[in-house]
Amino acid sequence: MTRPPLVATLVITVLAMAVLSWPVGAAEPIVAGITNIAAAENGGQIKAFSSQRLDENGQVMPEWQVTNLIDGKHIVGNFTPADSYGWSSQSVPSDEKPEWIVFGFKDDRTHLLRRIVIDPQTDDPPVIGRWVRWFTLQVSTTTPEGPYKTVHSFLVDNRAVQQFFDFTPVEARYVRLLVTANHGSDKCVGMGEVEIYEAIVADGVIDDLIVRLENLLTELKRYRDFQLYQREQKTLEAVTKQPAPPAEAAGTTAGGGG
Repeated sequence: MTRPPLVATLVITVLAMAVLSWPVGAAEPIVAGITNIAAAENGGQIKAFSSQRLDENGQVMPEWQVTNLIDGKHIVGNFTPADSYGWSSQSVPSDEKPEWIVFGFKDDRTHLLRRIVIDPQTDDPPVIGRWVRWFTLQVSTTTPEGPYKTVHSFLVDNRAVQQFFDFTPVEARYVRLLVTANHGSDKCVGMGEVEIYEAIVADGVIDDLIVRLENLLTELKRYRDFQLYQREQKTLEAVTKQPAPPAEAAGTTAGGGG
């Protein structure tokens, strides 16, 4: 008997769980939408920021500029977009002096938010500890300058995968990320991409299933990218592995033969 593909199995499982777990008379669930409203292509904007990486002449380095956070370009495995390495600050963040970025949405509209997604991967390797570790999510319904209220603080793993952070739905016209720590570097902090998603009410079982499946497919794509990254890392390690030193010629003995 042929086994169904993994994707089909997961889809069937999600469908079954959603239908069986839907209680009679239950209120519609609040879930994350599927449109990244922070993306530049969807009208998202960077309204303000603390710093971005400069060269030795004090000029902004386009490959590291803050707008790379919303350009939709991701580093996957050994592939890095030529013009987008991610964002990098000019200094090391701390609780007392965080690095920060303010995001706005199309036409400066207010949205009910549910999820933020952080891709920590930049062109800097994770081993040097520059990727974001801790950030605090804040929101304002007035101006880019605030006042802001804190939603939650989140820990980002030092792994080359996009990481999802859900929270109780909150209204926001502007979102400020306070980055308070990296993974140990004394130079700067960076991250690859930031995505923000609205809260939506699933209007009945079918809509809920559609949202769940779309989120599942997004997760599967990211899982696929991570698997590709792992394979490329193993290949790179195999290619760069130092060969073992040659063994001494067989039959050679101290003092020579006689």
